[in-house]
Amino acid sequence: MRHTRATVMCTALRLLDELGLDGLTTRRLAQELDVQPPALYRHFGGKRELLDHMAATMIEDAFAHLARPGPGQDWAGWLAERGRALRRSLLSRRDGARLHIGARPVGNRDAISDSAIEVLGEAGFSPAEARRAVLVISRYTVGWVVEEQASADRPAPGECSETADADFDYGLSTILAGLRATLDAQAR
Repeated sequence: MRHTRATVMCTALRLLDELGLDGLTTRRLAQELDVQPPALYRHFGGKRELLDHMAATMIEDAFAHLARPGPGQDWAGWLAERGRALRRSLLSRRDGARLHIGARPVGNRDAISDSAIEVLGEAGFSPAEARRAVLVISRYTVGWVVEEQASADRPAPGECSETADADFDYGLSTILAGLRATLDAQAR
């Protein structure tokens, strides 16, 4: 039976939830799809490429509903919502944050980052500062979720606790306050 790339991806994400990142192997994925492991190479060059595409799919889904800020909308509020959306996406999958560590950009992922860099550029950040700001928010979020998912009392995939939400938002708002202060100091 021939499977589409989308079917392979959907099955791989389901297995990630069931088995975790350590249990997700190409052999197990092929078994689930009732094919021989080499058949997966029709869609992905290897496990690393598969994982990269899984991470990209999660990112694209996380930001699909986020439009660019409208006139008068605060860039910091928009960037905070991006951080929260990324966190929700990472928490939606077992080992979601670990999947993203080291993932190479594929698909729309560069365009998504470029869009955020453009928004920050329009707010007054230089291209280098905007890129750094996007990286800081992304890395803070991934690191936060790695810790959340590694803790003994971690939430089930897709769940958050009010305390964890408040703590995450505190760190996020602290980063954004620093970015705002940097931008304000440059404007003087």
